[in-house]
Amino acid sequence: MNFLALMITLLLRQLRGASDWVQRDEWFRRWETRLATWQLGSVGHLTMVVLPPLVLAQLLLNAVQTRLGGTLLWILLAVIMLLYALGRGDFQQRMARYRSQCRAADFEGAYLDTLSDRGVTGASDKPQVQDEVHALVQRAMFYEGYQRWFPALFYFVLLGPVGALAYRLLQLCRDDVAAELAGRCIVLADWAPVRLLAATFSVAGDFVGSRNTLFDRLGNLAVAPAQLLYEVGTAALDTSRSGATVGQSFSEYAARQNEDAGKLLARSAICWVAVIALVVLLD
Repeated sequence: MNFLALMITLLLRQLRGASDWVQRDEWFRRWETRLATWQLGSVGHLTMVVLPPLVLAQLLLNAVQTRLGGTLLWILLAVIMLLYALGRGDFQQRMARYRSQCRAADFEGAYLDTLSDRGVTGASDKPQVQDEVHALVQRAMFYEGYQRWFPALFYFVLLGPVGALAYRLLQLCRDDVAAELAGRCIVLADWAPVRLLAATFSVAGDFVGSRNTLFDRLGNLAVAPAQLLYEVGTAALDTSRSGATVGQSFSEYAARQNEDAGKLLARSAICWVAVIALVVLLD
């Protein structure tokens, strides 16, 4: 049932694009605001924000499966939960906007857009030149492209719909009063899926050019998830080492590399859908 729910979700996502019709976070924000007045501390607050919705979701799934006997209804609920667990907004539109900014040499605008994205940059990120801005945006794009779908699918396959929902609720808590604790939890939750996707970048891209970076970073516990994806993903791109070629401006090079990064993410997604399908068929 998990595989069928997964396939239906991916098909709906492909046909409908962004899942704004499912991804309504108002209820969660109201719950966060109410709990903030209880002064529970970071651990208590994060636990109370995330745990009750997960318990209710699991109880609902169990009731549908065991008491109501509704396999189709269970699949429908699983699809809704997985759609909700996927990333927000139109990622392809965001990347296209950045490429337009590159071609217009508007790297200041690109930097400001990147700053406006939740959890992308920190106070220490102060790029001074175009290539620094490009590296910052590419790092943000790689992580955004990852967190939109891969960890949700990873925990959906591993733990079921509630696992995918748990990851998304943690991401939603990054602007909450327990944001620092939520960020540490996300780093732990990202550890395995980030490395799996980084390995997929090497397989789906330039393996020879990226294998040393991949093997060096896989066991490095100190490297941030976004930085790991950026370094391995960039090394796996054909454009990663060539720089701006003769007669090509840096703006054109940055736009082309961003486009190649999008293609690498797409190929990696196809690889994992194929892997999941193969595992189900062989089981």
